[in-house]
Amino acid sequence: MPVIECNELTKAYGKHIALDNLTLTIEEGASFGLLGENGAGKSTLVRLLMGFIFPTSGQMRVLGEERVSRAHDRIGYAHERPIFETRFTGRRYLDYLGKLAGLWGATNSTRVSHVLEQVNLQEAANRPIGTYSKGMLQRLAIAQALMTDPELLILDEPTSGLDPRSQWEIRQIVAALRKQGKTVLLCSHYLAEVEALCNAVGILRRGELILSGTVEDLLHLQDVVEIVLAHDQSANEVVTRLGMAEQVIEAQGDMLRIAGKVQAAVLAKLVEAGIGIASLKPLSRTLEDVYVQTTRAADDTSSVLFTGTRGHGGKP
Repeated sequence: MPVIECNELTKAYGKHIALDNLTLTIEEGASFGLLGENGAGKSTLVRLLMGFIFPTSGQMRVLGEERVSRAHDRIGYAHERPIFETRFTGRRYLDYLGKLAGLWGATNSTRVSHVLEQVNLQEAANRPIGTYSKGMLQRLAIAQALMTDPELLILDEPTSGLDPRSQWEIRQIVAALRKQGKTVLLCSHYLAEVEALCNAVGILRRGELILSGTVEDLLHLQDVVEIVLAHDQSANEVVTRLGMAEQVIEAQGDMLRIAGKVQAAVLAKLVEAGIGIASLKPLSRTLEDVYVQTTRAADDTSSVLFTGTRGHGGKP
């Protein structure tokens, strides 16, 4: 059963469309990265999934529940800017939250100790929260989200504003949770972070989901193969001699770049001509490449539609 299902989900605030006709499925055990600039709709989607606000139209299920509040005890949520009672120690704060969640006695104490260990706050557990650094506060927020051992963990910008060391510590925690099989929804501005921690990704742009898929598929979407010729042969000379100009994207030095779909035909020509090959490998993109190209294409499409509408005398 999918952990999150959204079907044509829309949220409007008056004339402003914060989320527009979003359809998305996140499977159990996935680590899903939600990307988008400020105002793209990430926080709106999280609020909908948590049941803090309600959709204008469309349907959604979280952990099989249409009424999201029924799934709250199975969801862990860490806000981007958590608020704490700073006079509490970390341990006392988590102990209090455990009791609110229905954990008591030895069960609660054991759970508190376990989550403190998960986020590496054992040594600071008995210090007042007011003495914690920003990175420690963010780890405490994740510990809070883990208190009920949730099936779904929603992390909203967990490394935003942290120093590099604190960011690394948070990423190690998330990576460990992923290895445990937790379903994670990670909202982030950091593309390299999502690429490292997530196996699936979605890109929101002005309320619309403009791209989604597995990280592996998206990074290999370019489908370009690089061939390095043996014995320092001139790629340009080989291309000219074998009449492969239409099949080659780039020829430089001893290197050829071709589309994956013509790989078999190009290799056949090289073998037939007795031309040695030193290496062959598919090229992949970074998630940053995917994000920039996808959002740029979306902007170009919006611009064309806008211009076309005005050109026909319509209102923009």
